[in-house]
Amino acid sequence: MISRIAHPVVLLALLVAFLIAASAAPARAGGFDQALGVWTAALETRLAALEEEARAVGVPVSTRIARGPVLKPGMVDERVLQLSRRLVELGYLAPGSERDIHDETVAGAVSVFQAERGLTPDGKVGGATLSSLNVTPAQEIASIRETLARMAEFRASVPATMVVVNLPAQELALVRNGETVLTMDTAVGSPSRPTPLLADQITHVILNPTWTVPPTVLKQDKLPNLRRTGAPGIDHASVWLDGTVVDPALVDWTNVSPWRVRIVQEAGDHNALGRYRFNLTNDDQIYLHGTNDPRVFNRDRRAVSSGCVRLADPRTLAEELLMASGFNPSRISAMVDAGETRWIRLAQPMPVRFVYWPAVLRGERVVVLPDIYGIVPPPELIAAAN
Repeated sequence: MISRIAHPVVLLALLVAFLIAASAAPARAGGFDQALGVWTAALETRLAALEEEARAVGVPVSTRIARGPVLKPGMVDERVLQLSRRLVELGYLAPGSERDIHDETVAGAVSVFQAERGLTPDGKVGGATLSSLNVTPAQEIASIRETLARMAEFRASVPATMVVVNLPAQELALVRNGETVLTMDTAVGSPSRPTPLLADQITHVILNPTWTVPPTVLKQDKLPNLRRTGAPGIDHASVWLDGTVVDPALVDWTNVSPWRVRIVQEAGDHNALGRYRFNLTNDDQIYLHGTNDPRVFNRDRRAVSSGCVRLADPRTLAEELLMASGFNPSRISAMVDAGETRWIRLAQPMPVRFVYWPAVLRGERVVVLPDIYGIVPPPELIAAAN
């Protein structure tokens, strides 16, 4: 058998990903609240350093990397010089490491930067990585302040058991009796259809759910598709008009109002919700669910849904939530395999909090994530207020 030795950059990226995963693993010693305390202290320390720099030199200035083609290992480019300067400023390269060639040193530093932000650690600088690199010190200050304010409000009334979804981080945590027992990636609402900041609760887990197209998607996406093509563009779906199932190809949809139409997709692997749906109680039809296209979790930017939250590992969350209702993993699997839609009420509703914390802690480093919904006040407004 012929073995291959991985490229040093790949090895470094894998190591970094492992270390980050280890640092993000559930903390058993002091639990979730202690983790939030460590997080808060790190944000306060970083904020104090940035504000001290601002007082000393005025508005801190950082190197901005110009837009252009994806920067890849092996390239020689003026923008690589900008990139290496920025990596020095951020502490990912040692002073004096500036260069215009995208060599292994630069690629390795980029991979570390990417891994800490949940980006694909490939050493390349595309759109998502470029946006993260170009976050200015003033924007970092604004994001940290916003996160600290929101975390303080959250910690004042946090339940000991809950599901927490941090929307900018696109991450979910299940906390039980103060201990983090499960974390996973999520996909959240797009900037044009943002996931609302809810305080809600999960009441039911639905196995093999059907999907009724929600009003916004129906009005903006599916009804225009019916008018254009005579089909809803959804596999294994029935179309209802005025309460009756119709053949969509035989209907003139030109003047049909959205409130007269309902589209329902059958349960199965093809279903947009996957095999699991977690019902909440809000009036906005926002809930958690699986997906029939897990490739979304390979993306750096996962703010792509119509408002609901897609889960990378819905099965494990279902197993955790249904334990108290007497369902073990094998029983749940058998019910899913049977294909029948089953609504299961939780023995106790599970509190859910959707939060907006764009400044996160990766290991010992504060990392500012993209402000996907434009919630963080612009730095100039903060300066004016102070």
